[in-house]
Amino acid sequence: MIKLFLGNKTYVLLLLPIYLVCYQLLNYSFGFYDLDEPVHFGLWSTSVELSALWSVVFASLVVLFNAFGLNLLVNRNNFYERNTYLVALTYIVFMSLFKSSYVLCGTLLLHSSMIIMTHQLFEINKREDGRKSVFNAFMFMGIGITLYPSFGFMMPLLILSVLVIRTLSLKEFFSAFVGLGIPFIYYFSFSYLTDSSFNFSVLSQSFQLEIKDFWFVIISVGVFSLLCFFAVIIKSRKTKIQTSKQIRSLIVLIMTFLIFSIYQLISFQQIEHLSLVLIPMSILLILAFLSDSYAIAANVLFYIVFAYSVIKFFLFLPTQDV
Repeated sequence: MIKLFLGNKTYVLLLLPIYLVCYQLLNYSFGFYDLDEPVHFGLWSTSVELSALWSVVFASLVVLFNAFGLNLLVNRNNFYERNTYLVALTYIVFMSLFKSSYVLCGTLLLHSSMIIMTHQLFEINKREDGRKSVFNAFMFMGIGITLYPSFGFMMPLLILSVLVIRTLSLKEFFSAFVGLGIPFIYYFSFSYLTDSSFNFSVLSQSFQLEIKDFWFVIISVGVFSLLCFFAVIIKSRKTKIQTSKQIRSLIVLIMTFLIFSIYQLISFQQIEHLSLVLIPMSILLILAFLSDSYAIAANVLFYIVFAYSVIKFFLFLPTQDV
């Protein structure tokens, strides 16, 4: 399967919706994730109401969009000498370990905003005048913060992910400020027109921690993140300057998402935000799969994760906990 997606055959993308439908059907049949629990969309929570069915449908579509977006990012920026579609598969398989892959929520939409932001970050490195890309990058950064307000505390590290690519000029800095503020202008305007307000007590709410496969998820993401770092160390010696800057930006994003997910886990007993690590990890893992030193280990471990992502529905019943 890895070899199939590592190749240059576009038709393999048709398999991805099938995987998503299978995951949803398995969850519907065995009830591994409870889809009736309330979900949050950050500042927009009071404005979004979805039935369980539409939530499931939109969640799968957003995951598919995110997978395609990550894969396009890799192929457009020549991380590999030819097009590959393994990044999309990696993202979908690892996302199946998180509830946000099965129900539309603010965390999943935060994925989308961070992926689009990363697209714009990589565009900054290609142009002398980066005002448009900087504006777009910070606008989607702002959208992400409106979707999960506590994510705003990570803004210094998010800005660092931009600065490792290029130092911003005064005009680009102004574009960044305007872009970051636009989502909040829309939110406050919408709140004023609808006479609604955000309940900030939600930010301090502790949700029940899913413990069915808690340690498997933690260990899996941790091990593959280490594989990324080792592969990057080897690859960085041979990459051109532009790609090297992009890789450093992805490393900063991994650290940003890890810090945020650890904070959410300790403070609010939420593991879903660890899924944010999958965004840069899915891109950098291509280096591990192609590495002479770590390819076999990466392949074996990935098949273990893929097998578990299916078997877990049969291992745990809704009333069982580990």
